[in-house]
Amino acid sequence: MRRYTLAQLEALRCIVTLGTFQAAADHLNVTQPTISLRIRELESIIGYDLLRRNSGRGELTAEGSVFYQYVDRLTRTLNEMDRRLRTRDPLQGVLRLGVCDTFAISCLPELLSKLDEAYPDLRVELTIRESSGLAELLNARVLDLAFLADAPLDPDICVRPLADCHMAWFGYLADHSMTDPLTPAHLARQRLLTLPVNRVLNTLMLRWFEASNQPNPTISTCNSLAMVLRLTNAGHAWSILPICFALSNGTRILPAPIKVGPDLPAIKLRSAYRTEGKVDTLSPVVDMARDIIMHMPGISPGD
Repeated sequence: MRRYTLAQLEALRCIVTLGTFQAAADHLNVTQPTISLRIRELESIIGYDLLRRNSGRGELTAEGSVFYQYVDRLTRTLNEMDRRLRTRDPLQGVLRLGVCDTFAISCLPELLSKLDEAYPDLRVELTIRESSGLAELLNARVLDLAFLADAPLDPDICVRPLADCHMAWFGYLADHSMTDPLTPAHLARQRLLTLPVNRVLNTLMLRWFEASNQPNPTISTCNSLAMVLRLTNAGHAWSILPICFALSNGTRILPAPIKVGPDLPAIKLRSAYRTEGKVDTLSPVVDMARDIIMHMPGISPGD
C-alpha cells in the first residue's frame, strides 16, 4: 500500500476547500512552503499531478478529482471516528443496532425514518437475528443497542421494557366454527410450522400443547420468521406468531387471530444497551421505538 500521510491528505483537502495554498497554510497553522512540499510529496507518491497551480491557487486536475473523492470520503470517516471515540456516543457517527424479527417487520422502517429526521448525520449498521444471538453480540460489545425478547445479558447492560407482545395462532380451518376456542386437540391434526428448536416460538408452541396434556405434535421448522408468516399466509400451515408481526404485514391475507384455549402468554420485548458516559444518549432512541411499537396491534405496555 502506498504511504500517504494524513498531513499530505489534509493539505490537499484544505487547498481544494479554501482555494489557495496560503489559505490552507493559515488554516493548518504552517507555512505556505510546507503546504507546497506536502503536495509535491503526495504527487510524487501518486505519480501524477493532482493540482494545476495558478497564482497561488490550486485547481484539481482530472486525475486529481478522482483522487480527491477518496480523500474527502476518508476525511469524513476519520472525523466521524474522532467524534465517536471522543464523545463515546453511538449517535455521533455509527449506531450498531440489533433487532429481532418481530421488531424488524413491524417497526424498523418507521424507526429508521425517525432516526434520519432526528440525526441526519447518523449511519446505522443493522443486525437482524434471534434474541439469543443479539444478546451474545451485545455482551461482546459488537452492538450498541438491541431490541429483543428476554435473553441472558451482562449485569452492566441497561435493560428497559419496551412492550408486551401478544401471541396468537394463525391459519385456516374450514371445518371449525370460529365462535368456539380452538384446542390443542383440534390443531394437533394440522400442519404446524415454527422456528427451530430452542427459539422462543418453538418453545411456546410445545408448552402450549403440554399444558393441555396433549402429546407433542409433529412440528415442521423454518429458520426465517418472515417465511413462516408467508407460508401461513398462503394456507400451507398453522403457526403461533406475534400479532404485531402478522398483522403489520402489508400484503397479509390472514384472518384475525384465532381464539384458542389455553391462552398464549405474551413475549416481553426489551431494549438493551451499555451506557458508556455520564449521559444516557440512547434513551431517546428507546423512547422513539416505544412510541412506534405501542401503535401496533397486539401490543400492550411492558413492565
